[in-house]
Amino acid sequence: PAVVGLLAPVLAACGSTDSGAGGEGAIVVGTTDQLVASEENPAPLDPAIGYEAGVWNVLRQTVQTLTTVPGGGGEPVPEAARSCTFTDNANESYRCTLRAGLKFADGTPVTAEDVKFSIQRVIDINSDSGPVGLLANIDTIETKGDNQVVFHLNTPDATFPYKLATPAAGIVPKGKYPAKEARDGFQVDGSGPYTMKPQTEDGRVTRITFIKNPSYKGELKVLNDKVDMDLFPDADAMGKALEEKKIHMMTRAMSPEQARDMLVKPKEGIELTE
Repeated sequence: PAVVGLLAPVLAACGSTDSGAGGEGAIVVGTTDQLVASEENPAPLDPAIGYEAGVWNVLRQTVQTLTTVPGGGGEPVPEAARSCTFTDNANESYRCTLRAGLKFADGTPVTAEDVKFSIQRVIDINSDSGPVGLLANIDTIETKGDNQVVFHLNTPDATFPYKLATPAAGIVPKGKYPAKEARDGFQVDGSGPYTMKPQTEDGRVTRITFIKNPSYKGELKVLNDKVDMDLFPDADAMGKALEEKKIHMMTRAMSPEQARDMLVKPKEGIELTE
């Protein structure tokens, strides 16, 4: 089974079901991405701040966007939205209508005001190292009722639907995120396919447990009830965990030596895929 949104290439230990890797049927994914809270960046998983691939990987599991780009590529399709379209020939006004019954993981309804709040706060926080540049062309955000939002752009932008598909435009609950400053820590709240529970040590995340969100309504097919992601300090530690069947898959960095060994001397039960 596939793990929603996780980055390729992936090194999969196929068919491992022992309790040593997560237990209770959970898929365990290894990564060398680092999620660290520091004095300079106390809010690494806030959509207004995070702009690294590892951060976006986590946000894609937990926070919905109005649109999404299909796994095989192509044009964006509605995700949290039921429909999205430009309303003028100049590509300067873009309207999205939310899916009916859309809820955050805690059961709170997702409204057009939440969408406006989420995207406006990225612009207002204006983090130097954040993804605000992706949204810089937005002039104003207008809501129409509880389920419709209209983006008025400064200049024509046919790529705007792609920008709305990034975690920079992730929808977060208005009551749990401050409007003008980042939300410190590692917790993420949203309406995405999973909820998340981080385990930390000395200011860094060592494991994230993703649990299927029963309230999720969107384009993605969620195939796993539970996924554990273990964060390793380097590729050697991650490779060792794979050989010891402590993880089922690994993403991101793999040393050239590891890749060569896997190709030249394949290990039983481990499959290299792109």
